[in-house]
Amino acid sequence: MNQSQPVANSSVLVTDGWVRSSYAALRNLTDHGVRVSVADSRRLGMCQASRRKAQFSLYRSHYQDEDGFVADVARICQEQSIGLVLPSHNETEILAKHRERLGPGRDALLPNAEHCALFNDKARSYDFAQACGVPVPLRIAYAHADELAEQLREHQLERCVIKLRTGNSAKGVFYAPSPTEAAETVRRLVREFALPAERLPQVEEQVSGEGWGCSVLYWHGRRVASFTHRRMREKIVTGGTSTLRESVANLAIEQATQQIFDAIGWHGLAMCEFKVCAETGAIWFVEVNPRLWGSMALATSAGVEFPYLAWLCAVEGEEAARAYQAQSPLRQPWRGRWLLGDLTVGARQLLSGHWPDAYHTLFQARANARDDFFWDDPLVFLGEVAVYLDNVVRGRSLNPVEKGMIG
Repeated sequence: MNQSQPVANSSVLVTDGWVRSSYAALRNLTDHGVRVSVADSRRLGMCQASRRKAQFSLYRSHYQDEDGFVADVARICQEQSIGLVLPSHNETEILAKHRERLGPGRDALLPNAEHCALFNDKARSYDFAQACGVPVPLRIAYAHADELAEQLREHQLERCVIKLRTGNSAKGVFYAPSPTEAAETVRRLVREFALPAERLPQVEEQVSGEGWGCSVLYWHGRRVASFTHRRMREKIVTGGTSTLRESVANLAIEQATQQIFDAIGWHGLAMCEFKVCAETGAIWFVEVNPRLWGSMALATSAGVEFPYLAWLCAVEGEEAARAYQAQSPLRQPWRGRWLLGDLTVGARQLLSGHWPDAYHTLFQARANARDDFFWDDPLVFLGEVAVYLDNVVRGRSLNPVEKGMIG
């Protein structure tokens, strides 16, 4: 697509409509009068239940039928005269790879497929961040699981983190309290996912610190907007999706994020995650999400409206987005809460007998914004609950792993 040519059709198709990031985009865009349609491989979900969507369509799962998925999205775009496609989750890389099949101009919001592939690979993304001068946790080189325990002992590492090369939030991340258990975990993963020698899990030191994220919008290699937040509570204690977070500045991770995205010439929306030592301020790169992110609602409510800014870049031009952001005040500190996530955390604390912690989680979480409950669109929360209940019935898990999601 010509970098300077705005698209004529301003309507948007948001894919993977069940997740919080998709609803944040739907809500933000429709606040500005943009017509937004939604599509997904399932009928249940947040956007599916929203009164704000223009239309809803089903497509085939990209995990089960990649070619059919792309064909379905292209057909939906044609039938509904869609101007822009805004993917939300792991389908982003697939649509970027097949962007020419979507039709002229509809790919304007999509990142570069090769950049997506790099950041979706834990080992390659660590290599890239390190080459940019960004600190990363110590990684252990090994040729097979039998030598891993010895390598960990040589580096005097008792505890370590084991990551599949392709992951999804906390899925694909494992913690080993000893070198022996680390080797056993790697053997199990190699068997379970039939991993070849060049796709062995990444093994790294377990660094201690708070989870931070720096989200960005880049337009053809130029940074348009950024937003930084600190995680205050996570759904899983060892790390993963945050249920409570706040908008706070952090110059070190903001500079590191810019180094990474400037170096690759990023285009589109993304978030870079870090661990930050609360005592020293030392930072470690964790990963890049080369797509929308779950805490998007915090940024939009705090004054950085990423979906609308991206839409402005595509429809009215980059300078229109910069001008809009320049007159948008940033709210700091500003807290956002994932209500259903906190209910899950609180229930787990109650069941384990941690009553004071449960009370604090459920009743003392002060937040300025929520991801998933809105009085003007109340069915959205019910749609979210329905998805997780369906997950439990079908997969015996609140957040099951689909084939092809990790590995």
